[in-house]
Amino acid sequence: MSKFNQEKRVFDRLKSDCSEDARYEYVLSILIERYNTTIYENRFIVGGAVEVFTYALLKSVGIECSLYDSQAKSGDIILPNDKKLSVKGTFAGKISDVKLVNQLGGGKRYWDTATLFIISGTGIVYGTPEMVEEEYIKQVSDGVVLKGKALREISQNPNVFEVDIVPKPPTEMTGFSHKASVAVAKQIMFENKATTLIKSMDLD
Repeated sequence: MSKFNQEKRVFDRLKSDCSEDARYEYVLSILIERYNTTIYENRFIVGGAVEVFTYALLKSVGIECSLYDSQAKSGDIILPNDKKLSVKGTFAGKISDVKLVNQLGGGKRYWDTATLFIISGTGIVYGTPEMVEEEYIKQVSDGVVLKGKALREISQNPNVFEVDIVPKPPTEMTGFSHKASVAVAKQIMFENKATTLIKSMDLD
């Protein structure tokens, strides 16, 4: 018997009950194109925003859940009975290795959370450690990685909820993307009417 039965029921309900409006509004293209994850610092902003979009999508079908706080070590969305869902995005346009767990410091980390993989060109893929051969879960210096071969294998029905998710722009287009820190600083400067600072910088 799987220990992830509740998480699987949540995913199945999302697939069966999600409205066309909610699916259409789960539009990550603006986020992915505006904050290209080729720019390293944008990865954290996009990752956090994708968690919020996914949380809202689950709520839209009546699933009881909440966002985890920023200090959580595993799981991005919390379900009843202290069950968790992790949300991991990969926007390269092809299925490849994905970081499951980030790690600072020593010690071994484990993938022990049901995960919704948000994959460009595929949709939302449900996966758990029980669905993958242990050899495809790799401990690396800064965390735990799921090999692309395993992710491709689980990215089949009934584990996929098809949603149109665009790939990130190519590397040569990063000059046209926003850098998250600049966008945030610019917004705060304008809100605070920091005219001296605004005039001293090229923020047009």
